[in-house]
Amino acid sequence: MTWSIHHVSLVAHDLDVAAHFFGTLIGLGEARAPDGQSRFIGAAGRGLRLHRPAPALARSGAALLGPVGGRYVALEVASLAEVMAKLDQAGLAYAPALPGEFAQPAIYTLDPALNLLLLLQADGAAPSAPPAWHIHHVNLQAQKLREAVAFYTDIIGMAEGRWRAATQRGDFSIDPVELAVLTKADDNSGLHIIRPDAGFAYRNRFAHNPSIGGHPAFCVPDVLAVKARLEAAGVPVTDAGVYAMAGMHQIYVLDPSANMIEVNQNV
Repeated sequence: MTWSIHHVSLVAHDLDVAAHFFGTLIGLGEARAPDGQSRFIGAAGRGLRLHRPAPALARSGAALLGPVGGRYVALEVASLAEVMAKLDQAGLAYAPALPGEFAQPAIYTLDPALNLLLLLQADGAAPSAPPAWHIHHVNLQAQKLREAVAFYTDIIGMAEGRWRAATQRGDFSIDPVELAVLTKADDNSGLHIIRPDAGFAYRNRFAHNPSIGGHPAFCVPDVLAVKARLEAAGVPVTDAGVYAMAGMHQIYVLDPSANMIEVNQNV
């Protein structure tokens, strides 16, 4: 089944500060305010959503439900009805998006690792001109990695690819029980599923651990310019160089709400 990353949503405690961080320091461009609780950077609904959730709390049986909907990855699929049928067959829960919440029919669901997903029906619109940046991949944490991969291949219809490692690879495992890539290309783009590795940052002498908590990765024309702006603003940066993916220079940083962010560039 054809699919693509439609947008990524992150929790932002201060929308104006987050919009400056992503728009100016990372260089993604001007953020618009579709409502009082969010900012959006991108075009035609595709890009980055920054959301400040309301401090709501609800109870359903023994479960306490908080404002978790601010952080998710949105995937556009060729047939939402087909995915819903597979979710029904597997006995997996999903919830429809609210009327008018998105331009396309959409549902929310959880993968086996409890990562929140938004699945949207592809609208068939012709792709716009390539932006100056794009979402290269989204990294998702999963303790039972192969169970998570099976969900994405069997239910969503993705295909698992081969990790293209850098020649001088850092100290981390590319064993398929530790790291998997769900991709339509041969450049490690798409979804990365990783088992959290508490020693990752220590072994690689990083200030940040990209294996824990998940992160979006934004591909930009000049990653060193982004690094310079961040450091000039006093933001700690891990410059990993070309260490994980062939031909890709990666840096890591925490945004103002402590979301892990990767910025990279093809080199």
